[in-house]
Amino acid sequence: MDNQNNKIFKSFYSEFYDLIYEDKGYEDECNRIKEFLKYKKNIENILELGCGTCGHSMILSKNGYNIDAIDQSDEMLEIASKKIKKEKIFNIRLFKDNLENLKLTKFSYDVILLLFNVVGYIKNIDKFFSSIKKFLKKDSLIIFDFWHENGVNFEGPKIISKTFRKKNLELVKKSSGNVNEKEDSVEIVINTTIKKQKKIISQYNEYHSIKYYNINFLSKIISSQGFEVIKFEDFKKAGYLPNKKNWSVYCICKFLG
Repeated sequence: MDNQNNKIFKSFYSEFYDLIYEDKGYEDECNRIKEFLKYKKNIENILELGCGTCGHSMILSKNGYNIDAIDQSDEMLEIASKKIKKEKIFNIRLFKDNLENLKLTKFSYDVILLLFNVVGYIKNIDKFFSSIKKFLKKDSLIIFDFWHENGVNFEGPKIISKTFRKKNLELVKKSSGNVNEKEDSVEIVINTTIKKQKKIISQYNEYHSIKYYNINFLSKIISSQGFEVIKFEDFKKAGYLPNKKNWSVYCICKFLG
């Protein structure tokens, strides 16, 4: 896709973003996160990495936390900025940065969040946990969700097609994937077609390589970097251990300092 078509696609796609993910259940997920936050006393400052349009941060900000939200997408940050201004939220700061090579001025956070399977895009998880420590203080938490090996192996990727409509625009999103056992990843292809008055105005293919993890292996990496794993918990059911019928798992860990 040339640069002009890419700009057209991103312009129209940004209009659909919140519609596409409106059934994600941000409120329910934030309620779970609030329960996890009870493992740390006196939380003031939170860093969210891979914030997207700030669906989680905007809800959590209502609890009075100061939140720095980071994403590497200009389009996502632009949407987030508009939403934050519309809701008159003043305790979220937005930054464009690469979460594997953060250029933030050194600052200690009480909690770091990586939600919406952001961890799956990290190329070297060991290196990430090593480098993120400089932004933490003793007993700070890292909370994230990820795909786990047993879930991926039990039920592999499916072909999914969804259609979204807004005014005179229509967006059709089709995705398919394959498990790459050698790389412990799921290779996903997403084809998005945008129509205006039934005429195709833009098409775009995305390719994602998303890591999944063996829970015991991930636990060893986290521990080796000076963290304590507090718990792994099923993404859908609070209080339950990870389930092979669900790909996603929450991890809550504490920095030992």
